Amino acid sequence: MIRLTTLGLALAVALGALTTGVAEAQRPIPVSIESDPAGATVYMDAIDPSKRIGVTPLSNVRIPRGQHTLIFQKEMHEEARITVNVRRRREVFRATLNAQSTISVSGTNTAAQGAAVRIDGQPVGNVPHMETVAPGRHLVQVGREGYVTFAQWVQVAPAQAFQVPVSLEAEAPETGSLLVAGDTTGAAIYIDGEPRGSTPSVVEGIPAGEHVIKVQSSDPNMQVFEQRVRIIAGERVTLNPTLRPAPAAVGSIRVLVRPSGAAAVVSLDGEVLGEAPAGKEGITPGEHIVEVTADGYEDAQQPVNIESGSQRVVSVTLQRIAAAPGRIVVNANVAGATVMIDGEDKGAPPIVIEDASAGTHAIVVRAPGYQELRHTCSVGPGVNCELTADMNPVGAPVRVEANVTNAEFVVDGEVMGPVPWEGTVPTGSHRIEIRAEGYRPYTAVVTLQAQEEPRLFNAGLVEEGQLTPEERAEREADQRRRHRQSVARSGAPLDPDVAVLDFSIGWPYLLELRMGIGILDWLDAGIGIRTMFRLTEFEGRVKAGIRPVKQVSLGILGRIGGGIGVGRNDPLTIDESGDPLDPGDRRPDAPQADGIVEQSTNSFFFSLEALFTLHFLRAGNFTLWGALDYHSDSWAWSGTDNNCRFAAGCVPDNMNPAGGDNDRARDPSDIMGNGVINGRQNMARFRLGGSLEFIIAQHWNMWLSFEGTFGGDRRIVGDLWGANRSDINAYTRLGFTYKFGYGEE
Repeated sequence: MIRLTTLGLALAVALGALTTGVAEAQRPIPVSIESDPAGATVYMDAIDPSKRIGVTPLSNVRIPRGQHTLIFQKEMHEEARITVNVRRRREVFRATLNAQSTISVSGTNTAAQGAAVRIDGQPVGNVPHMETVAPGRHLVQVGREGYVTFAQWVQVAPAQAFQVPVSLEAEAPETGSLLVAGDTTGAAIYIDGEPRGSTPSVVEGIPAGEHVIKVQSSDPNMQVFEQRVRIIAGERVTLNPTLRPAPAAVGSIRVLVRPSGAAAVVSLDGEVLGEAPAGKEGITPGEHIVEVTADGYEDAQQPVNIESGSQRVVSVTLQRIAAAPGRIVVNANVAGATVMIDGEDKGAPPIVIEDASAGTHAIVVRAPGYQELRHTCSVGPGVNCELTADMNPVGAPVRVEANVTNAEFVVDGEVMGPVPWEGTVPTGSHRIEIRAEGYRPYTAVVTLQAQEEPRLFNAGLVEEGQLTPEERAEREADQRRRHRQSVARSGAPLDPDVAVLDFSIGWPYLLELRMGIGILDWLDAGIGIRTMFRLTEFEGRVKAGIRPVKQVSLGILGRIGGGIGVGRNDPLTIDESGDPLDPGDRRPDAPQADGIVEQSTNSFFFSLEALFTLHFLRAGNFTLWGALDYHSDSWAWSGTDNNCRFAAGCVPDNMNPAGGDNDRARDPSDIMGNGVINGRQNMARFRLGGSLEFIIAQHWNMWLSFEGTFGGDRRIVGDLWGANRSDINAYTRLGFTYKFGYGEE
């Protein structure tokens, strides 16, 4: 008993939970429903007054949870249906209704009223008539028997009511008239064997073309007049027959041909009498030959005997020419097609079936991506069935929208129409464009497939000269990448939108500051300033280079510049003859005043370097270079050798090529006393060096360089501190480079 009670309780709880869940699932929740355009009547699941929800836009309407079909209807628009799954509050459901248009055909004259109307070749009713059509180009035709058919192409815009007034004009006459006069009054007139009055008479309503005119007198002794006359539509032909007495002893003949529909031509003794049945009067009695010919039949000849005063009736039966059996030939305008004939697969076209069985055959042509083509044709003796299948691609529904009003949609170079555009495009791969004047075109290569819902292309066109957010982001990312990978000390020039600021310490120039900027893809330039404190130099530089691969670059660097430094005033201690200088003595050939020599400091230089660089991309680079330098320096050499400093005509020990303490005299013109060497030093020498540069941040590089010189000492560098030292010919520097993009927006 306890177990049964427990089981019943569990079932009750489960049933209650299920009931609560169903109630929860059916409980309506508020949603919003919109349409484009607004004003559409919305039904849920069926078009029924009880299912009507309201007119868009609808806010906070309550719909039961779950899946439903929303139906949108609006006058002059196609019905739209969307399937929705109502799960969350405040959801928004939206449908787009395609605008429809109408063509109204009205008659402007009596003939047009009630005339038959065709639109795009399909009968739709009678005038007056209004037809709902899709926007686009349509052919309107209105016609009735006896009147010229009215035809007009019309271009109908979305939601447009297009009026077509129609006036029908009567067709031009297709008959003419015949005036028969002649020399005999009251003679019977026959046209193609039918009596049409008596002479003289005007016969109206004769169809245009050739006709046989006979005029026969009531006097049997008069000969029958017969003549073939061409009647011209809308014109009158005049015939003046002359009746003569009939010759004695003549007869006549009438020829009948079977089958009657054979369109046979009858001849008598080689004279064509016309199409059967045919006859002739006034034939000389005796034997004559009747010949009958017809297309598709064997020629027939028959001798006949004409008796005087009587008519001979001859019946000729033609035998059909045995025709060859018919055949079936099928071709197609696309590759990959297959042909089915009467349900049997015949393979790929072209298909040729000789001696096909007589009767009607069903032909089906299929090809992947194309609409199936069905055709029936009859085959019999002499009747062939020849078909060239013009396959139409299966269309994929497409809708195109854009953010501008003057855009147009283009597929594979063919303009489809203005945007917004909706229609079908053949399945397969296509190059589509959405373009508008003053805007950059949207271009894409897409593969379209057959589907129920249209594929949407919504293009946000950008004005010419502007960048899309994606392009701007990509450009900024590329700038950051190039800025990060930019290096100043390599064979590769700086990028055109990159500039660098380079500062370093080292020997012999204690401080150096340089600035470089990219000009072209293969050219950059810069300026620099460096100082020893006692001498400060300025330079300009230009570098041209190439980067055949990412890892290697080659370059040529040219530099030119000069410097100025601290001068010195030295007292004179000797005169030109080497004697001690008396106070007040003056030397006319040297800058002096009151026994003082003014010593100036300046320099001029230029160099040409060849550079080879291995790039480590994100890490940095290693560069080697060789250079040819030219220097012209003026420097007040400060000798500290006391034995030479105050001796005339000598140079300090460290300036003596022999070395040691062997001071030697020099040209007095190069000696200004006090052991100071006067005049400029002009020299050229070679320089080899290398650098290692590291990329340490987006905008920062660090580098270390070492150089050695060959071909002589530059004394201005050796006596940097006035210590009378030699040039060590080995230089090194440590520096940092700051990179920035001067072309950034």
